[in-house]
Amino acid sequence: MLGKDRYLQAREFDMLGEVATVGYRHPDFAALGRSHINNKMLAALWRESPLTKIAEGQTLMTMAALLHRDAEDQGLLQCLIKASGLTVEAWLRRYLEAYLTPLLHCFYQYGLVFMPHGENLILVFENYVPVRALMKDITEEVIVFDPKQELPEAAQRLFVETSDEQQLLYLFTDVFDCFFRFLGAQVPNQGLGNEEVFWKEVAEVVREYQAQHPELADAFTRWDLFQPTFLCCCLNRLQLSNTKQMLNLADPINSLKFAGTLGNPIAKYKGGTRDEVQGTRKELPDG
Repeated sequence: MLGKDRYLQAREFDMLGEVATVGYRHPDFAALGRSHINNKMLAALWRESPLTKIAEGQTLMTMAALLHRDAEDQGLLQCLIKASGLTVEAWLRRYLEAYLTPLLHCFYQYGLVFMPHGENLILVFENYVPVRALMKDITEEVIVFDPKQELPEAAQRLFVETSDEQQLLYLFTDVFDCFFRFLGAQVPNQGLGNEEVFWKEVAEVVREYQAQHPELADAFTRWDLFQPTFLCCCLNRLQLSNTKQMLNLADPINSLKFAGTLGNPIAKYKGGTRDEVQGTRKELPDG
């Protein structure tokens, strides 16, 4: 399905396949079921190497590394942008086109979501600029919401039925709250401008994707990424409430815990983002 999609092909979005797994299940615990934590204590997984998917001159980095600051408090994000020779806005745009737009397309076109946090996402760089993204850890962290998608029998367990609000929450929580919130904060912390520089680019990339896909206009209205607020999903509470199994994989939606709402940082740009936000541009410092 995804391998034949022209938009994803153009973005060179790809996934690292899981070649083989091996695990040991103690006979005394077998009666507890395959999903029981005690039957998952000794296992190994072999995944495709990302080195087989890059061209000469390209390099790899986990997306989580973009948040790194060294012992002298110098941020990797600042160093990458400065080395690239691009403006802050241009670099962020290239990053968002590599990472965010494939996720938007998978959601709006196929009702498909991943868990695309920093450690699960490998960025491919050329000249210090992100050019494409590779997803990993996709066996148990993929959900299909669209009932019209024809899934092989072995993959039918991926289909989950839930509300529109909770479907869209997979973008708001996993992307906006759990990664962009921290990456956006790196912009002022590393002297790259104020945080609006980042969120303005996010909004612009979303709007451009929508303009490129008028056939999905109804979906953009139904799942409005510019809505004023979204539910606050408390992932830490999940981990603390059950340290052995964060989510019930048989019913992941009803495992979630919520506490109030969060303001959507791109809601203000619903009508357009071309007008410059005053005082956001700043030259990179030397050093």
